[in-house]
This record gives sequence, C-alpha cells and structure tokens, in this order.
Amino acid sequence: MRFAVRYREDAPVRVAVGALVLLALAIGLTYFFHTADAGRFGFGTALAWALAMLGLAVLFIAVLLMRESRPTVRLGLDGLLDRRWSAKPIGWSNIAEFDPVHWFGIPAVRLRLVDPDLDPPASLFARLARAIGLVAHDDVLVLVLGLDCTADALATRILGIGTAAIEAAEEAEAWAAGSEYAAPPHG
Repeated sequence: MRFAVRYREDAPVRVAVGALVLLALAIGLTYFFHTADAGRFGFGTALAWALAMLGLAVLFIAVLLMRESRPTVRLGLDGLLDRRWSAKPIGWSNIAEFDPVHWFGIPAVRLRLVDPDLDPPASLFARLARAIGLVAHDDVLVLVLGLDCTADALATRILGIGTAAIEAAEEAEAWAAGSEYAAPPHG
C-alpha cells in the first residue's frame, strides 16, 4: 500500500520561464543604468547584476526540478516521507492529527506530531521555518503547491494508508504478545 506525489509537469517550466524573465529584466536594467551612469559602474548596475545572479540561481533550480524523478511526498506502511522536510519517513504512530490548511495562502497538510524530537527537520527551509516561528515546534507542513494533488486528496490518502498501517502494526503486536484473537502478520 503506497502512494507517491511528484511535482506537476508544468511546475519546472513555470520556474524556468520566471528565471528567464528575471534574466531579461536584469539585462534591460543593466543597459538602462549603464547608459544613465555614462558607462560607470554604479548602484543601478550592481542591482541589475544581483538580479541577474538571482535569475541564474532560479534557472539552476528549474533545471534540478526538471531532472528530479523521485517522488516528493511518499506514503507507505513505514510512514509519510516528505523529502523537503526530512530524509526519513515520519512514523504513523508519531502523527497525532492532520488536516488540510492554507499556510500564508499556500495549500498544505499540517501534521501535528506526538514527539517532534523523533522527526527533526533536516532541510534548511524546515529548520529555518521552525526556528523563526513560521511553523509550530510540533508541526510539519506538507506543502502541496506545485505537486500533482490537492491538500484534501493528500489528507484522504494519509487517513487511508495511515489507518491501515497502524491497524497492521497493532495486529502484529497483539500476535507477537500471544493473543489468541490476533491474526498472524501479513508478509
């Protein structure tokens, strides 16, 4: 029982178009400030070069997104893995509650963790968001912006797969404890 969510096909293309617009704007500003400053390197030219560097960085990110083939969010019996948050899955037993939310207007699924120390953020974005208070200490946000599913659909899949995984774990635990009413674990 698995479910995987990837970036939408058009998401990297939109990022690349945005980067090319930034680069074109930087070139136009460089020409404008170069002629306005009579060939001197002034503040405007430095601003245009900074914008060009930002455009190149965004273009590099777009290329990485286009080459990315692994799923961004994966649900399995071992837990929920959001590669943007952590390198290991968040276990189903550590998720106390979840619900679809809008975080600063961005659709997301908010997970409330039982013990946040078991699943610390591993990415720079996640650590920074938690450090400056954009995300509560015991929350994990699974952003669905740019992914090929909605927050409601992801929450529905979390409910189905998470419930099945917890029931299978409880059944295996009861069987291991010697309960005569428990079925043997599957697989």
